[in-house]
Amino acid sequence: MDDKNRYLNEREIIEITKNAMNKTFGDFGLDESYNLRNKGGLGGFVEENIFGYKQNNDDNYDFINAEIELKVTPVKRNLNGTISAKERLVLSMINYKEEALVTFKTSSFYKKNKRLLIWFYLYLLDVHPVNYEIINYYLLEFENSLHYKVIERDWNIIHKKIVAGKAHEISESDTEFLAACTKGANSRVLVDQYNSDIQAKPRAYSFKTSYMTYLFRNIIHDIAPYSPLVSEDEWMKNPLEEIYKEKMSIYSGMSQQQLARRFNIKSRAKQINFMIAQRMLGISGNKKSTAEMDIAGIIFRTITIDKNGRPTEAMPFKAFEFTELINTPWEESTVREEFVDLKLMIFVFKEVDNVITFERIHFWNAPNEVVDGAIKEMYEECATLVSNGDAFYFNASGKVIDKFPKENRNSNGICHVRPHARVSADKFDLPIPDKVTGITAYTKQSFWFNKDFIEKILKESLF
Repeated sequence: MDDKNRYLNEREIIEITKNAMNKTFGDFGLDESYNLRNKGGLGGFVEENIFGYKQNNDDNYDFINAEIELKVTPVKRNLNGTISAKERLVLSMINYKEEALVTFKTSSFYKKNKRLLIWFYLYLLDVHPVNYEIINYYLLEFENSLHYKVIERDWNIIHKKIVAGKAHEISESDTEFLAACTKGANSRVLVDQYNSDIQAKPRAYSFKTSYMTYLFRNIIHDIAPYSPLVSEDEWMKNPLEEIYKEKMSIYSGMSQQQLARRFNIKSRAKQINFMIAQRMLGISGNKKSTAEMDIAGIIFRTITIDKNGRPTEAMPFKAFEFTELINTPWEESTVREEFVDLKLMIFVFKEVDNVITFERIHFWNAPNEVVDGAIKEMYEECATLVSNGDAFYFNASGKVIDKFPKENRNSNGICHVRPHARVSADKFDLPIPDKVTGITAYTKQSFWFNKDFIEKILKESLF
């Protein structure tokens, strides 16, 4: 094996790519003895066994003459039949000291990733990669895409922190499409940065999971599930947060009753504020996001505050599985993934003298100190309880009660754990039967932000 195939032209590269579609990795010689933790994983396998060149880590493109970088990434089929990206697409490592001295057009990111040949394969749970099918590909030339300005704006946000000696403060939720994700064998690995004596976590440029889902669904397959609230032209000119704040400001000061009439909402359900927020965003039914929110990874929540600005309720997130708690390290967990990428758009309603009024929207990104601090500690505390078979007990009336931290008991001041199921019969299996109660399944649980913490978020007095 040599590097001559790194000099293939674009036509030859695409021809090999097309011939690989709808085949499995096993069709190309992958067997069950292959260690996917080898450098490069399935991407390395594609380089060496399909394109026939040695894996590389140099500054050149994978395909030197064609100026194309190759990436291999998984997608997954959801319960509703849709397909979404399984994970972010990691691009190239960031050298803080070198990156501080360049511009977007002269950066290593721009050079290495301006033409990406992305292979998508279908990930299947509990199936060996031998049987993963390569299902599609896309040649992403972001310089010629409508999203070029957003990617450049994201790069500049990251670059600004690097130049200021604040690489240790970079958060993946700072940006919309392009992120700086953590890399390293464990969370204790630190490296030197530019213009600061404080060491920072090693990071790599990456396209967010939400953006990769958009690429697969909307660009490759031209699936547009609903009309966007924000035009492409608007978005390219201004950050999404600014656009949304301006669009939602027209409803500020309107009462819940006025808004319900305006949007023809007849329901008096507890979820009426959620329904109003949906209509403000131009969506309805079961939809929880606009097209551009999906792409940028923004989720919305509604919260009601009292006359003193104190929230009347805690804020829930996705339910977690007990099996993942004990089998998945924090750094690789879907819980961490959710919070690392968390970009919240909070619709704030205020209740004074029994009249509820829409006040504003508030954007918030989860700081690293919160994600890899309090939330990580709670995740690991819950994991220990479950893995020891010591997470539950019988109360005086014989009811099974969990020992997970609650808002008013053993909380860390930021989050707690409580049920996230409409009915108690909605459960997840316990990987280890509880020693005291003997139960093998329990009502779905999720992390919730405490009311006091939400108050701090809304008052922007976190740190």
